[in-house]
Amino acid sequence: MGLTISNHYRARVYVAIGFSDDTCRFNTGPHIMGWWGIDPGRSALVYANDVNKYSPKWFYVAEAVNNGPVWAGQYVTQVPDQAFNRCWKPSVSGGHPRGFRELDVGDHENFTLHLTGG
Repeated sequence: MGLTISNHYRARVYVAIGFSDDTCRFNTGPHIMGWWGIDPGRSALVYANDVNKYSPKWFYVAEAVNNGPVWAGQYVTQVPDQAFNRCWKPSVSGGHPRGFRELDVGDHENFTLHLTGG
């Protein structure tokens, strides 16, 4: 079981994810964590549990190195530039605002997200 991110882009990408769980359910939003560095042609298991245990709705943002594409969306929060693991906090300082995309994993226990071009 889990969420895997697969990098089909030509350069290394860094990925952050967001999801519902017991840790953050009474806060302002999902549990967010990152950054996983994933080389071209490689994959990373970023969550090792049933991906639809709490909700089929996930979030992610990914950025390729060297001014490559950014996979982003409308759900914006401040995110540190270094590794992090915390609850969504829209008004937290530090880092940069980044927009997360929504990802629906359906009723699957396992899900692989393929990053292909931005």
